[in-house]
Amino acid sequence: MARPVRVVVLGSGSWGTTVAGLAAKNTPTLLWSRNKETADEINVDHRNRRYLGDRKLPDALRATADIDEAAHEADVLVVGVPSYAVRSTLEPLVHELRAWVPIVSLAKGLEPGTRLRPTQVISACLPGHPVGLLSGPNIASEIADGKAAASVVAMQDDSVGTALQPLFAST
Repeated sequence: MARPVRVVVLGSGSWGTTVAGLAAKNTPTLLWSRNKETADEINVDHRNRRYLGDRKLPDALRATADIDEAAHEADVLVVGVPSYAVRSTLEPLVHELRAWVPIVSLAKGLEPGTRLRPTQVISACLPGHPVGLLSGPNIASEIADGKAAASVVAMQDDSVGTALQPLFAST
């Protein structure tokens, strides 16, 4: 029997935490936070009060403040940091992330200075990885509350995108 796919989400803001919560209902998920106190709160209280108030997160969701641990655990890497922080967050992972791990961007906007889309920055920082995005007209708090929403997981390789979709699906 194959082991389940492990999702790692980088970024514990409202959208990153919400997507990590969705994934944790489907597969083992680790959320990386720059802030150790936030990681501890998620692990102990199953909440991220700073960004999602008193909403309860799935008990199965784990968090860490150790970026190397996050990189080593990832079968799928989700980049949920702001567009201005994508490059600085990913550059230290060049030699930590296993080859061919798909990378899914949640970031919107452009990188200041270069005006590159987040997926372009990801491709430049981590060449050789399949890169795509998860996007839609979503509001993190509404999704965290279980309200109806629709998102798209898009990758250049349709088979990779199709394989990733169930990891983020909910009723």
